[in-house]
Amino acid sequence: MNKCIFLDRDGVLVKEKGDVYQIEDIEVIDGVKETLFELKNKGYLLIVISNQPVIARGKASESEVDKLNEYINSELGGVIDKFYICPHHPEMFDDVPDFARKYRIKCDCRKPLPGMILKAALEFDIDLDKSFMIGDMITDVICGKNAGCKTIMVKSGDSDKVIKSHVRIDINTKADYVVDGIREVLEIIG
Repeated sequence: MNKCIFLDRDGVLVKEKGDVYQIEDIEVIDGVKETLFELKNKGYLLIVISNQPVIARGKASESEVDKLNEYINSELGGVIDKFYICPHHPEMFDDVPDFARKYRIKCDCRKPLPGMILKAALEFDIDLDKSFMIGDMITDVICGKNAGCKTIMVKSGDSDKVIKSHVRIDINTKADYVVDGIREVLEIIG
C-alpha cells in the first residue's frame, strides 16, 4: 500500500485570495515547491483535495478549474499526482447560471466529509493510517480525521476563519500538529 500527503489547495499551496479561478490569481506560497519535492523523495504520493465552490457559483466551469490546477501543478514542478475537487455547494440561489445549478447539491465529497480522500485511497491503494492531511482550515482537519489520516494545520491560510458547513462540525476539533509554515511539516513527516 502507498502512503500519501493529502493537501488543501488554497491557503496551503497557493495564497488564499477568496474565489481563485483565474491564472493571474495564482501565487504559490514560498517554500511549497521545495517542500513537495522533499515529501515526494520520502516516498509519498501527493494528492490535492479541494472544495471548489466557484463551479457551483457559476464563476468557472469544471474544465476551467482543471486547467487552473494543471497550471498550479506546472508551477510546482509537476509533483502532484492528482487533484480531486468537489464542485458542489449545498446552498441554493436563483442568481447562478443554468450550467451551475446541477452543482447546487449536498454531496459526500465536500470537506469536511472524507469522500475525496476515500475515493483517492481506493484509486491509489493508499494506507490512510500512514498518510497525512495538510490544510489551513478546520474543515481540512475534520476531513482528514474522518478519513483516518494524521492531520496538520498550516497557519498560512484562513486557519481562524469561521466556517459555514453543510454538515455539523465540531469547531473544537484539533489537528494532530499545527505549524506556522509549510516547511515545518518536514520536521513531522518522516
